[in-house]
Amino acid sequence: MVKPAVEIRRPGQDDWPRILEILEQANFHRIGSREMPSFPLSDCFVAVVAGRVIGVAGYRVLDPKTAKTTLMAVDPDCRGQAVGAALQNVRQDFLRKQGIKTLYTNVDDPRVAAWYQRQFGYKPTGKRIPKVEPFGRSDMPEWINIVVTL
Repeated sequence: MVKPAVEIRRPGQDDWPRILEILEQANFHRIGSREMPSFPLSDCFVAVVAGRVIGVAGYRVLDPKTAKTTLMAVDPDCRGQAVGAALQNVRQDFLRKQGIKTLYTNVDDPRVAAWYQRQFGYKPTGKRIPKVEPFGRSDMPEWINIVVTL
């Protein structure tokens, strides 16, 4: 069986309901909360297969040389197929082209932190950031801060 091609593109407003479905599966859907005040579609990418959004990844530019990733989630039925890696590669390439040199990411799963380190060269900063609301993994009270130089 041939695996369908994954297209990475900017989302449109029509994608918003499906993006929220995917974010909810990772407990990242409380947009407008203190933990995630906003998630502009203009600052994210979606992964699409056969016209269906299967993943999303966002970012926030902090200053001309620094950015932070925001939410990234992949439909559970599509995990393990390098969709997250494709989203991260596009996100990093885009930010690099914008002149970003330093990219921070907060994760609440040590396995995900290890994936970023192994796949993309991230390093731990040593910072732990307390969660202000239930978000992501409910058993993790803080974010692990990691960084990569682009």
